[in-house]
Parts: sequence; C-alpha cells; structure tokens
Amino acid sequence: MDPQLIRDYFHRFMYQPKDREYPDLCQLPDLNEQTLLENLRARFTAGHIYTYVGSILIAVNPFKFHPIYNPKYVKLYQNRRLGPELPPHIFAVADAAYHCMLKERRNQCIVISGESGSGKTESTNFLLHHLTALSQKGSHGSGVEQ
Repeated sequence: MDPQLIRDYFHRFMYQPKDREYPDLCQLPDLNEQTLLENLRARFTAGHIYTYVGSILIAVNPFKFHPIYNPKYVKLYQNRRLGPELPPHIFAVADAAYHCMLKERRNQCIVISGESGSGKTESTNFLLHHLTALSQKGSHGSGVEQ
C-alpha cells in the first residue's frame, strides 16, 4: 500500500479543524454520538437550524423567528436537488418530494416527528407553504391540480 495514501487518509480524517461544522452529518470524518452532537451544537450556535443526514433533515427548534422562509427562499429552493448546492432547509425536502412525485408519478410521504415543543407544527406549516407555492400555476410551479 502506498505510504502517501495512508498519510493523506489519516491527515484528512484525524486532523480535521475542531471548529468546522458539516451541513450533512454523513460528511463527518468520525461519526459517533459526540461528534454528531458537537456538530449540531456548532451549527445551531452559528444560526443553522437545519442539518442533513443524507436525504433526512434534522431541524433544531430555535424558539425564535429566522428570516429563511420568505418568498426569496421559496424561489431559491425551487427545482434544486438535495445536497451541498444549498444549505439544508425544509423547502429543499418539500421540493425534492414534489418533483419526485411529478417525475415518478407516485405518491410521496414526508415524515415529521419529534418531541412535544420540537417544532413539528411550524415545520409542517413551512413545508405546506412551500408545496403550495410549487403547485400553483404560473412561473412558480407546474400547476398540479389533483
């Protein structure tokens, strides 16, 4: 085995900056309970309430208003794939489900779960707001009427 390859591997995974936050927990070089919680804490402290785990979205209730749900964000997340292109957001999940429904012509399901007070109702409201914007006729959507 190439010694340089081994050094590069260990350097990449063992010497990550401690203050780095990952928008997708799958990117964590060492995924365990401590690194997961530290990453969520760092993102929350930085004002990032959403984090992906692959195609799953974790939302941490900020218990305050964040200006990330206005029409600018509705347009920003339209026709975008989940992934590193844009920061994690409930609109990205809604958009992915909506376009998968149109493309595959199959029902889609989004599960929102959490403890009491975790923000499920607010998340559902934002999700429905985005789906409504996507389904309206005109430049914002395809005009799904069913």
